[in-house]
Amino acid sequence: MSVLFCHDHRFEVDERGRIYSQGQYDSRVFSRYIDLFGELRLACRVRPVTSDETAGLSACSMPGLSLARVPELSSLGGLLWRNGVERAFARAMADCDAVIARLPSEIGLAALATAHRLGKPAAVEVVACVRDGLNHHGSWKARLYAPIAYHRMRRAVARSSHTLYVTERFLQARYPAYGVAGNGISNVEIAVDDKALDRRLARIAHGATPVLGFIGALRHRQKGLDVAMRALQEVRARHPNVQLRVLGAGNPQPWREEARRMGLEDSMAFDGTLPRGQAVLDWLDHIDIYLHPSYQEGLSRAIIEALSRGCTVLSSAAGGSPEIVGSACLHAPGEAGVLAAQLHRALAQAEWRTALAYENIKTARRFDRQVLDARRNAFWRRFRADSGIASPATCG
Repeated sequence: MSVLFCHDHRFEVDERGRIYSQGQYDSRVFSRYIDLFGELRLACRVRPVTSDETAGLSACSMPGLSLARVPELSSLGGLLWRNGVERAFARAMADCDAVIARLPSEIGLAALATAHRLGKPAAVEVVACVRDGLNHHGSWKARLYAPIAYHRMRRAVARSSHTLYVTERFLQARYPAYGVAGNGISNVEIAVDDKALDRRLARIAHGATPVLGFIGALRHRQKGLDVAMRALQEVRARHPNVQLRVLGAGNPQPWREEARRMGLEDSMAFDGTLPRGQAVLDWLDHIDIYLHPSYQEGLSRAIIEALSRGCTVLSSAAGGSPEIVGSACLHAPGEAGVLAAQLHRALAQAEWRTALAYENIKTARRFDRQVLDARRNAFWRRFRADSGIASPATCG
């Protein structure tokens, strides 16, 4: 059997047809679906690259994974031009037994509409709030479209027979489902290292100036790098040697220019991208205080990864972040002054960071790979059974 996976994510494909992602996906993520459904086709955006451009990207290619070409819908033109869209999605899912749509995404919404018309079994993964994302996108067109997109996504989730949420409460309140629901099933991939706490405590005891870290795409401001920079600017008067390391895809040059205007050019380093998984965890082992001042969230994988390495995590209260970060470490989105005050405390009080290391690793254990795999597999087996779809072991 085969399943069509639909999302707006852009994959890079080299001249040999190998598939890559800028961190959000890799072969381990897709193996979850392939193990349960047999074959997986990606209905997503695609950008051709050369092999020389794949350094730092996450490899996705594996047996059972293929691409389905669908129209580009993540633009105003794509939203307005609908001729042939339904036919394209009907072709993409013609030989598929079921559809999985990850929302928010325009490709996901279009695929769900076609699946409903064709009577194809379809499930939804809810990973973020589209209204929050568009309101902080930076474009007036995005803000104008935000309430429309919110209504469309609410309607799609309400119609879904099976809905998976990455949060325990936040996204459920925004996008209620009336069918089978799987709650708190993050798409993070961690196995909590028993030695992570020892390494973290030793690093704190060493007494060096803490290093700050930030993970997020650089092509927009949704992850709040501007807030982190304003907070850094405020704390440098008392902590002149503090450094902020930034990990994320996109052109860093506009951010470097902004850092220069703010007098932060010597206090920031842009580390580019790393493959999803262990490489990011190793990077976090050299970060002491992880900043996540996002304007919008579902449930951040980066926060969970930082928690699993015992980092002190200072986050905005966007999305589901209050479900995993204590109130003393939260600030309202955009409140750089509050983040700066929390940062002052974290820089000055090693004992606070020590207490948080214990607490954060304990929280991360809720998202250990074995815990999430059991929850996720139970949800997808229920979807498979309710849809009358045979398991790969019984096919053929």
